[in-house]
Amino acid sequence: MKNGQLKPGNNVQMGTEGQFIIGYSLHQRTGDTRCFIQNLEHIKQYISLPSNIIADSRYGREENYAYFEE
Repeated sequence: MKNGQLKPGNNVQMGTEGQFIIGYSLHQRTGDTRCFIQNLEHIKQYISLPSNIIADSRYGREENYAYFEE
């Protein structure tokens, strides 16, 4: 924080398909951007990822784009 105050940074990420939750992950970060790949990797442990993945524009960063190019 700009004023030096510390706040908890818990973040829950969920993936859905056909209005069903297919996976979720918990993170100790305030921002969503750096949680995206970890959430997808967590989901991949249990099921295959959907062929089309749609996310909010705040997830748009080079690291996330490179992940999908692999």
